[in-house]
Amino acid sequence: MLKTVKDACKVRSSTLDYQVAGGVESLVQMIDASDQGRAFFEKSYLTNGMEELLREGLLRLSGQTDQALFELSQAMGGGKTHLMCALGLLAKYPPQRSQVLPSDVMARLDDQPARVAVFDGRDSPDHYLWGEIAKQLGAEEQMRQFWQNGPKAPGKEHWKEIIGDLPTLILFDELPPYFLEARTVLVGKGSMVDVLTRALSNLFVAALELPRCCVVLANLSDSYREQVNEVRKLVADVQREASRQAKKITPVSLEGSEIYSILRKRLFSELPTEEDIDEVAEAYAAQVKLAEDSGYLTARSLEQIADEIRATYPFHPAFKHLVALFKDNPDFRETRGLLQFAARVVRSVWSREQNDIFLIGTQHLNLNDSQVMNEVTDINRALRPAITKDIADNGNAHAEEIDANLNSDAASQVAAMILSASLSLAVKGHMGLRREEVIEYLAAPNRKPEEFHQAFDRLRKSAWYLHVEGELFYFKDTENLTKRIQREAQGLPKAKVDKALRTRLQGELEARSRRAYQEVLVMPEIDEIRLSSHRILVVVPPDNSVPPEDIHRFYGSVPEKNNLLLLSGNDTHMASRVEESLRELYAIETIAKGINSSDALYAQAQDAQEEAEGAFLQALQGTYNRLFYPSEEGLQPATIENGLKFGQRTEDRVETQIETMLASMRCDNKLALDAETDPLPYFAMAEEELWPQNDRRTPWRDVLMRAKSNPAWPWLPGIKGLDQLKVKALSQGRWREGNDGWIEKGPFPKEKTSVNIVSQMQDTQTGESVFTLTPLHAGSNPRVHYSPSAVVSEADPIVDDLDAFRTKEPTLYFLAIDPTGTHEPGEAKRWVTKLKIRHQVHDRPNHREVELAVTPNAELRYTIDGTNPREGRIYDGPVLISDSQILLQVHASAGEATATETFTIPEKGSTRVELDETKPAKIRVKSCLETTDVVYNVFAKFRERQGIVFHGVILTVGEGEQGVQVRFNSRPVNPAMLEKVIAALRENLNEPDALVQVTIRDGASFNTGFDLKAFAELAGTELTPNTVEQ
Repeated sequence: MLKTVKDACKVRSSTLDYQVAGGVESLVQMIDASDQGRAFFEKSYLTNGMEELLREGLLRLSGQTDQALFELSQAMGGGKTHLMCALGLLAKYPPQRSQVLPSDVMARLDDQPARVAVFDGRDSPDHYLWGEIAKQLGAEEQMRQFWQNGPKAPGKEHWKEIIGDLPTLILFDELPPYFLEARTVLVGKGSMVDVLTRALSNLFVAALELPRCCVVLANLSDSYREQVNEVRKLVADVQREASRQAKKITPVSLEGSEIYSILRKRLFSELPTEEDIDEVAEAYAAQVKLAEDSGYLTARSLEQIADEIRATYPFHPAFKHLVALFKDNPDFRETRGLLQFAARVVRSVWSREQNDIFLIGTQHLNLNDSQVMNEVTDINRALRPAITKDIADNGNAHAEEIDANLNSDAASQVAAMILSASLSLAVKGHMGLRREEVIEYLAAPNRKPEEFHQAFDRLRKSAWYLHVEGELFYFKDTENLTKRIQREAQGLPKAKVDKALRTRLQGELEARSRRAYQEVLVMPEIDEIRLSSHRILVVVPPDNSVPPEDIHRFYGSVPEKNNLLLLSGNDTHMASRVEESLRELYAIETIAKGINSSDALYAQAQDAQEEAEGAFLQALQGTYNRLFYPSEEGLQPATIENGLKFGQRTEDRVETQIETMLASMRCDNKLALDAETDPLPYFAMAEEELWPQNDRRTPWRDVLMRAKSNPAWPWLPGIKGLDQLKVKALSQGRWREGNDGWIEKGPFPKEKTSVNIVSQMQDTQTGESVFTLTPLHAGSNPRVHYSPSAVVSEADPIVDDLDAFRTKEPTLYFLAIDPTGTHEPGEAKRWVTKLKIRHQVHDRPNHREVELAVTPNAELRYTIDGTNPREGRIYDGPVLISDSQILLQVHASAGEATATETFTIPEKGSTRVELDETKPAKIRVKSCLETTDVVYNVFAKFRERQGIVFHGVILTVGEGEQGVQVRFNSRPVNPAMLEKVIAALRENLNEPDALVQVTIRDGASFNTGFDLKAFAELAGTELTPNTVEQ
């Protein structure tokens, strides 16, 4: 008959509670209590960390274990101060132990109280660390020699002498600060650190040799990484010393089968006969063959499987391979660690209610047993959440729930098997098992492979921490994607979700064109809504009122009713869907950010994010499907058929959809998009709705306010829509605007005639000025009369060529006449010529002289002594000048035209232009920018410079008959202005690469001489003393 391991084997008495010497890492402080700790333990929760420290520490004080040294880590539950206080209290006051410890531990302890000594590294006693410990142990005099005349390290024997065989607990807290201070104290050729290290080393060695001495160190944390190298090395040395004191176990490679012999030797006192083992081996081989025949795996030969079982019995052959996956974990010792781990597996099998195990394997780990759980989590502490949620939690874990449904333990075995293959902490360590490996390792007598296959599938769907990479399944300390999303979504605070919704809706509804609304407020407080300046889209979740009640009350209370647009809905259930879908989207976005593109989850996360995004946009579309716009009947609802399409990245953005809706009949054409192309109806509407009755003139600010407060007034596109309508009305003469900010509507009296005069050129040969005359409000066949005096009548001469009128007169007045009599004659328009003064220096054999000229003819006066040229000599011919530098000032006058120029004439023989690069300067000569490259080089150089002005600019864009010429005449032009004009012409001519030429007829002014030089170099203009002024 096939025997189970419990029937065939007998374990040693120590196996089920097997414990090897070893330390744990952390920091704690001892606290004493006058009530022997009763109040302390009444308020204390016994964590796993505390339970382990209390059990192992008190067993050591009772002489039951070889573990003498403990180094506690911060990761231990309960807090470092709490744990050390608990151990100190129970060591010192045995009556309290039964209130805290389980009966199986209490049975192994004696009732003898321990002496407790505490050293806090933040203290600095005069008798040093060893003197303080000795004082608390009542042996201060015995240690006096080691501190009275300076620090000296007590030896091992000195420590053993003051401690003896009495139960003694020594607690060290915050040692690193003491080490730091010790570094500053010089002792001989070193520091007190050397003395301290020797003292502690001797203490630890002494503690190992004493049967009932327990030493606990605390606060060796990463925050003291550099400072505590000595302590870390010291602890490692002591731990190696402890290994030498324990029973010797020869290291064994997990690659061979020798380890199984050691396990059988150490854990079992009796094993079955070879015949019994052969029977088990053959039964297992048959089950693996059955699994292969069922298509679950590809098996090795049956003989090989049977031979492996004979070598590893009572353990499953896979046991060694699974342990090998985590043997390189930090602090895991291959032989000793395996012994203790195997003992916990055996404990799990022996505590199992059913006697149905034929080979012991990691699938049998009873993780509801605290000893087993602690053993596994000591190997990989990060997997504790995975264990409690997915594998074992006293019936509440996912695997246990599956087992309850399937009425078996198949899911727990699958989960425990995969867990044992997931414990590796080694860098690039192997983790996980393939599905067929799991089925093969679980195949056993009296079990069907189908039940493990079914349990595997269910576990994969429900487990939170089970991951897959390629074909390998493993547990990880992070939840798998679906459950991570679920947990993350459920844990989001509502305030964060609301903020995310506001951000998303702000982005989706952002006012870019600003034609319908200029600002978006999502779920605002009522007092945050300010309608005084522009139209605002307010987004509020539906509350089953139409419109939402709060907004309805607000609308009735504000004067600027026509500035409010509301987006909402009528279904609160849909609003809940928005929140749920946003929670899921927010969760996956957060999770996806932490997934590297090379991670196996990356593609899955991207798909999940895309799906969540779609669900969220669909929820928005179904929820926010009603607009409420101002009307004479109040906020008027308009249902958006099929909802707004959120998430659009094209021209069909949500804002555009809302604009289209508002401009449709469904919203009574509230948004007047046609006003941009056909403003005429809106002129009349504005005059009817926005002007006070019986008043033709009204302040423009009042018109703007009436547009904001009158819900019947349509929305003109943009924040300046009404201002743009005004510009068009003014340009068409329908309205007039005064300098006082008032606006007047027509009809108006007919305009009187006028004349627009544009100068073209001055003919230097004839002295004539040439200009164009354009009659205004003078009919289709106007007449223009002119006279040198301001009094012009129809008896005066008539201009015969309005396009190119020529005259040598310096001043003329022009009067336009409408022959039809429709428009009355207006005032005569004055024209005054622009006098251009020129000079030329002549070098004669015996002297120098300067010749002056002016166009058109005018009287010239001059000075060369710096006085006012208006009062200077009348020029009647060349003027003699000296050979030195001369300042020549000239004044010209003809009729009402005047001009003044200043010329600096350099000394004789000088041809260089002396320019101060920091002072303003002018160039008087004509400059030509003949190519597009030159023009844009000038723009690039000077567009940002201040104080640069060109005079008499003629701009040509294009070539030949298709070219366009713009004359700026007397209007000064800067480079930035000129560049804008060129860009506009090119754009409107639809010739972005059109040729550009610029002629600067009347010179240029510069803020600095440096800029003038740079311009001349770019333009190819020669600078001479006669052409530069500074």
